[in-house]
Amino acid sequence: MKPYHSIITLLAVASLLLTACNTTAGGDEPQAGDAPMLITSSVAPFEGGDELSRVNMEGTAFLTGDLMRLKIICPYSTDTELGETTYSNSFDSFWLQKWTGTGWTYVRSSDGFDINGDSRPSDSRVLTSHIESQATPYVYTASTWSVERKFFGRNGRLYLQYTPVFYADQTREQNYRNSDILWAQTYMTTGTSAIHLVFGHVMSALRITLEGNTAAIAADATLSVEGMPDIDQAEIVVGDYYAAKSKSNSAYSYRDKSKCAYEHNGKVLGVGVNDDSNYTAYTRPMSGNPNPSSLATVPNTGTYTAYCAGSHTYRLIVPPCTLEAEPRMVLRSGTKRYTASLSHKNFEEGKLYNVTFNIPQAD
Repeated sequence: MKPYHSIITLLAVASLLLTACNTTAGGDEPQAGDAPMLITSSVAPFEGGDELSRVNMEGTAFLTGDLMRLKIICPYSTDTELGETTYSNSFDSFWLQKWTGTGWTYVRSSDGFDINGDSRPSDSRVLTSHIESQATPYVYTASTWSVERKFFGRNGRLYLQYTPVFYADQTREQNYRNSDILWAQTYMTTGTSAIHLVFGHVMSALRITLEGNTAAIAADATLSVEGMPDIDQAEIVVGDYYAAKSKSNSAYSYRDKSKCAYEHNGKVLGVGVNDDSNYTAYTRPMSGNPNPSSLATVPNTGTYTAYCAGSHTYRLIVPPCTLEAEPRMVLRSGTKRYTASLSHKNFEEGKLYNVTFNIPQAD
């Protein structure tokens, strides 16, 4: 997921941008045209095999209602090009989208999100394509998200963040899917009326299969993994090499958390922290994540509980990290407890790890 220093065209496109012209000198906000910007997408499977994730069972498409946030940056223009701002419709100028089952569309007020901070549900702004593009490179960076975080800063102002969240308890299928965060980045030599986003999994996944005396295991048995990064319901931050060039930013911004070195583009940097004492945000790494500031890493004291997929199989999304000690698996079935070490200590982005948990025969 590394960027190119020379921006290249990744697909043939029409010659119009969603909304692109120079806004530095001011001017009225453009009105929506009849034809929205065309966004198409595909999903690359986990390395290691197809896996139940936030996409469909075949790993080829999103599910209806899945949410995506799109950040548009023109890194080589000193002006703010149209498309880089949502005109205060959303914090950090994210274009918020949802999957309809056949394509991407803007988030509606009926979806229940505040979006603009007026404390009531509202529509996200629509990407439009009726204004000619500027001849400057565009970078489109997208990720899935699941939670709209609301908080008041020390100045008393309400802030919103459209957050990719990790759940330690993944016994609910929705929590499992939401924890499987997808990320994409597309480059264009100019603005365009159509983009294609190839999403990849930035988290790791475990597929744990019970073997041996499986007859002793109840259907409602739970499987946990102990000794993992303690990041329950934290924001997962993915590095964006171009975030430093973002021109439309809120306090506690995407730019502050996601900017990174070239070699860390598209990699998980850690979890987002809103630093109210300094009126900003930063990313706290997990062990094994990029850590240029030598921050204290997240402690590996977390316990994750897996999703039961049936047929003595459990599935668990875990963050990319490197652990000092092997995590411990604990299977609870009624009054019985079974434990086993998880041999993996290094978990990489986009990889699926197949694990066998052997259940001993009764004495």
